[in-house]
Amino acid sequence: MIERKPTAKTILVIRYRFIGDTILTVPFLRNLRAAYPNARIDVLTGPKSGEVLDGCPYIDSQIVYDTTRFHKYDSGAGKTRSFASYVWQLRKPKYDLVFVLKRSFSSSLLAFLTGARRRVGYAMKGSGQIVRNLLLTDKVPWREDIHEVDSLISVLEAIDIVVPPEQRALESWVSEAELAKVNDLGLLAPLQAAGKKMVLIHAAAAHPDKLYPLASWAALIKRLYQELELVPVFSGDQQDVALYQELATLSSLQSVALNFAGRLSLRESMALYSQMSLAVCVDSGPAHLCAAAQVPTIAIFGPTDPVRWRPYGERNAAVFASALPCRPCNYHKVCHNRECLTELSPDQIFEKCLNMYRGPQTGALNVSQI
Repeated sequence: MIERKPTAKTILVIRYRFIGDTILTVPFLRNLRAAYPNARIDVLTGPKSGEVLDGCPYIDSQIVYDTTRFHKYDSGAGKTRSFASYVWQLRKPKYDLVFVLKRSFSSSLLAFLTGARRRVGYAMKGSGQIVRNLLLTDKVPWREDIHEVDSLISVLEAIDIVVPPEQRALESWVSEAELAKVNDLGLLAPLQAAGKKMVLIHAAAAHPDKLYPLASWAALIKRLYQELELVPVFSGDQQDVALYQELATLSSLQSVALNFAGRLSLRESMALYSQMSLAVCVDSGPAHLCAAAQVPTIAIFGPTDPVRWRPYGERNAAVFASALPCRPCNYHKVCHNRECLTELSPDQIFEKCLNMYRGPQTGALNVSQI
């Protein structure tokens, strides 16, 4: 009979996903390390998203998996590699145990080809998933009605690693050098010297159906500034600079708002987030990074499901048009005007911000500095 919790000296975690998905893996990794304090734990991550795990004390190394590039926030440098090259690389450590935290056929095949004796991952429904499921030794039912963090934890619990709720908090790490790089730009110092509080605004999204209207954003940040005295700080890529310039103009806060778009690396952006008093984001990776930095975070949801993807933790919340029966549609929309976002009132979001910003503080894990 197969043992529930396997003995393992070498462990591989397959999680080459996007930024938000990767930071949501931290509670899984922390509890995996607690269960296997002396094992070698490697994580297979995406070429950009894996950076959010830099400094993570629960893993021994990251292996960058770069076979295809189709997401603007996850593009590697140099040439992509073949699937076969990773098979040969991952056979060398002779892993005892592999966790497949993706639901693709290729990830399960890769786990099988490592030669690991135990391969734990999600069992997917449907006749097309039979072969994929057979590649796993331990199959965990995948549920869409729970948060992604809890879903990942269920993979550990399937092999008798019990994780209580208080051990599921997010966590992130920034270095003194990364904080210094942010401060070297000289934009935060005057605000910090004057005791001003800042709100991180992340309005950019890779998928256009996630975008909240700029006029509504403008009304929201104007209230945040005028009523809560929160200075808006914009975050994004170089391609998002113009979006934030327009947003500053629409809100009449050109002389106040700080636009960091295109000026920071991913790691430096994480350092910036750790300095905020509040964050308001579309459903995106930065929403999860702010939550991991223990910044009270509000995420604005349209077609996607907040049950699975809301910013995790008691100090965070999702705002969405709950009365619309068509949402979440997960991009299979039947509308023409994205009513889930275009008709979502900025006043509703402000009230959520007000309650979160002035609400009780909890003793969650703090952002660490390495």
